[in-house]
Amino acid sequence: MQTLPRKPAISNLIADQSLILIGTVHGDPLGFARAGKLLVHLKPDIVTVEISPFSLRYRLKHGSGWQRQLTKVLSQFPPAAVRHLAIQRLVAQVALPFEVRAARDYQRSTGVPWRPLDLGGLARRHLPRYGSELLTLANLQALLATSAGTLTEFVAAEFHQARLALAGSPRRLLTSGTKEMLRRERFLARRLRTLASRFCRLVHLGGWEHVVAWQDAAGLWRDLADLQPRRMLLDDADRLLA
Repeated sequence: MQTLPRKPAISNLIADQSLILIGTVHGDPLGFARAGKLLVHLKPDIVTVEISPFSLRYRLKHGSGWQRQLTKVLSQFPPAAVRHLAIQRLVAQVALPFEVRAARDYQRSTGVPWRPLDLGGLARRHLPRYGSELLTLANLQALLATSAGTLTEFVAAEFHQARLALAGSPRRLLTSGTKEMLRRERFLARRLRTLASRFCRLVHLGGWEHVVAWQDAAGLWRDLADLQPRRMLLDDADRLLA
């Protein structure tokens, strides 16, 4: 079994850092509380979130309708269905991401601005299909036939995988979407670089895969390496006092 490196103290993670990249697991049921704790502790001058302006607008417009449709479809299944891992992930997928809610709440309480930061191509292709494909009776039936588990267990396993990846230099699994991911990461790097030059401390919340130093592919981390950003994982918040 691979041994993880000893975690440094949180105070050592943020000293004199102007750019901090926080790797999240989308749909983390503890994500909102964890992000809130880290933002209060890190005291950024601006927060950015891995979501495109298009995705944010579309979700705010259609989110309540998705919730009504999901509730109606779920009513046709036994109550226990909502506890199935695939359904829990679906519920998280159609909700407003916790990263957005945490950044928005931090802005309301402190006045610190936040920015949605991503390209919208992926969202433009997939979000309009939620109502007609994702939230249908047939799709939920198919999801309930998949392996069970809990969202908490799934997220914990993802963070474990993320910590191993950050500790080493793994190879990136190349898929049909790799080119688009690299294009998004180049865009993010340019925008983060510009914002980091204007603010004393920038905290970015985004999927953990984007902050790994992949061995065989460029990425957000490599595009920003000269700025020496600090990389963290969202569950580092668990080591902070309440």
